[in-house]
Amino acid sequence: MNFLTPESLAFAATLPVVVIFYLLKRRRVARLVSSTILWQRFLNETQASSPFQKLRHNWLLIIQLILLVLAVFALTRPYFAGKLEGGRFIVAILDVSASMQATDVSPSRLGQAKAALAKLIDSMYDNDRMVLLLAGAVTEVRQSPTSSKPALRSALGQVRATDSPTRLLDAIKLAQNLTRNRVKAEVHLFSDGASPDLDDFELQDLDLAYHRVGEGGDNLGIVSLEVRPHPEQPGQQAVFATVANASTNPLVSDVSLFFGERLVGNRRVSVSATNTASLVFVASYGTNGVFRLLLKNNDALAVDNTATALSLARRDTQALLVTKGNQFLERALRSVPKLNLAVAPNLADPAPPVDFVVLDGVAPTTWPSGNVLAIHTQSTNWFRPSGPIDGPLIVDWKSSHPLLRYVNFDNVQVAKSLAAKLPAWFAPLVESPSAPLVAAGENDGQRAVWIGFNPLDSTWPLRVSFPIFVANAAAWLNPAARTGILVGEPFHVRLGNTETPVTIQLPDGSTRETKTTASGELVFGETGQQGVYTASFGTNTLRFCVNLLDRDESRIRSRESLQMGEYGTVEASVAVSADKEAWRWFAMLCLVFVLFEWWFYHRRTA
Repeated sequence: MNFLTPESLAFAATLPVVVIFYLLKRRRVARLVSSTILWQRFLNETQASSPFQKLRHNWLLIIQLILLVLAVFALTRPYFAGKLEGGRFIVAILDVSASMQATDVSPSRLGQAKAALAKLIDSMYDNDRMVLLLAGAVTEVRQSPTSSKPALRSALGQVRATDSPTRLLDAIKLAQNLTRNRVKAEVHLFSDGASPDLDDFELQDLDLAYHRVGEGGDNLGIVSLEVRPHPEQPGQQAVFATVANASTNPLVSDVSLFFGERLVGNRRVSVSATNTASLVFVASYGTNGVFRLLLKNNDALAVDNTATALSLARRDTQALLVTKGNQFLERALRSVPKLNLAVAPNLADPAPPVDFVVLDGVAPTTWPSGNVLAIHTQSTNWFRPSGPIDGPLIVDWKSSHPLLRYVNFDNVQVAKSLAAKLPAWFAPLVESPSAPLVAAGENDGQRAVWIGFNPLDSTWPLRVSFPIFVANAAAWLNPAARTGILVGEPFHVRLGNTETPVTIQLPDGSTRETKTTASGELVFGETGQQGVYTASFGTNTLRFCVNLLDRDESRIRSRESLQMGEYGTVEASVAVSADKEAWRWFAMLCLVFVLFEWWFYHRRTA
């Protein structure tokens, strides 16, 4: 047995006080009576002259002493720590993503999750150990395995929510590795469940408890923001934005666009339930500034109500098309403003210095080192062949991705496609029932877009969405236009040809010191805050924007269950008391003895 407040044992000093009260002689009052025959049993006491009397056997005294001992034990808050061999190994995963900043519960979802985790820490036995993981865009081990409750409470008290999207998969995989081959292992997840990356994870024998936080679901959020030169009005800037309503109720909000501190425009937008609304602003301001879009909506989540984008002077884009002949693709590329296109039948080794390369049905001997758009090719180290697909149906596409903005695949038919096994860092954008048809991703600063079918073997080039997709791809693959990233993503940019010290100012005003690689490339990964970052190197400065822009994160209704893989489902746990303290039993015994003393006293005096 252990005690949470052992200092309360000092109240045991009251035990002798009770005994002293029984040793003290009671002072008698003299009364004239007609006879003392009825008072013979008290004559000896009345004749005593000393203030103390001899302690005699008295059940009331014994009951009161037992009562006082039980009260002292209750005040010390005893608990049973258990002596099980090995104890439990607990992995606590705390979601610190942007949706945990929602204030639909008091004080916030993160505050509620921290309170629930603190109760779990209090319920630990002495021989239990816990490791604390933080799950955001990346997984952080905040506290290594320990049995020290003060260390765990201190680590938990320092936790703050980030502006990053929810990514629970890496944290759960790490927990699975930590608990492997352990007999008494438990994994506790404290989250609202707003994570889209759990479909590929098989739960197997992982003992996972999901502690759900959050209640509400009404929220408007900015899910896309982009600044481009106006295609029809030279000198003008076109700002494209998308606002998403993830709730089941229609919502209305004012939307304001600022350039620096100056108001560019203000709109009132109404977004129907589970739908999006697109906005276009035209600004006459020049370049080298920051556009800031603001939703004036007092909803539960504030972090997705603002987004920023840089407006910079852009040079012409240099692109290389490697093709045996595709007039639709070449015309679409040449229609992109400020894009200088070179066409070649084969890819030279080494590849010419261009911003990106388009491979149209060509399998190069050496994969380009820069950004690439690969069409109907898989004979590389990235794409492993797994057979063709005849007549694949398009069943879904991610319209929220920048590559598919204003792109629609309704009534697009494909005759055949490649069923390539894509690397893990590729995200499917257009899918068929058996394999992805279009995918994109980034690896070590290199961006790639893959189209599994030849556009000439489909009706896509006859649709207006085809040239729009090519224009989106040209903008997304242009490294010079990359002035913004999503929260949690590393920022890559080449600053020179030598190693250079760099000072980066974060949106909250703090600074970080780093340096470029030996080849002059800056790689900065501490992008957990939303806002504008400023990198200073020598006499030069470089700014880039970090935004949330995540539709899944703006969908703040907490999940009642988590779907793990195809068959695994984890239901949210029901709150139960995990208190192992035993003081309540001592308090109940105190009550029993008080009642017994009352009965015994009145029985004697009756």
